[in-house]
Amino acid sequence: MRWTLPLALVAFAEPALAQESTDAAPPAPAAGTVSTAPPEPFQQTIAIGCRFVWECVENEPCTETEFSPDVTGTAGGASADALAVQSQMVSDAETVTLTGTKQDKALSLTGGGFDARHLLSIAADGASRYTVHYADGPIAISYLGTCK
Repeated sequence: MRWTLPLALVAFAEPALAQESTDAAPPAPAAGTVSTAPPEPFQQTIAIGCRFVWECVENEPCTETEFSPDVTGTAGGASADALAVQSQMVSDAETVTLTGTKQDKALSLTGGGFDARHLLSIAADGASRYTVHYADGPIAISYLGTCK
């Protein structure tokens, strides 16, 4: 009799555990259907022109410059307060894919490869800083100006 109760409990417990593991898997989509996420309720087109007037290379004094890249892309999210951004920054030197966030009129974008990491920060009033960190060296170059 001593073994009957524990054996009975094991017999009843095993099917329940097996059933839990099969219920956890999501059902497979029907043949021929495509599963997609619904579109974000808040979407915006990004089209920004920047004008940087100061260039600061590592430990050297800043010098005047004329660097004017354009940033284009899209922003979207569940709330207008914080949007995810996918964009490209195009300049005479190169085109860089940047991702990040947009809050009101402020943006924080980053991208590039291991050899050169890019960070673009745009304040709500348009004041901007663009920095490139190069692995070779290493060296950092910053640009100060405005983006609108």
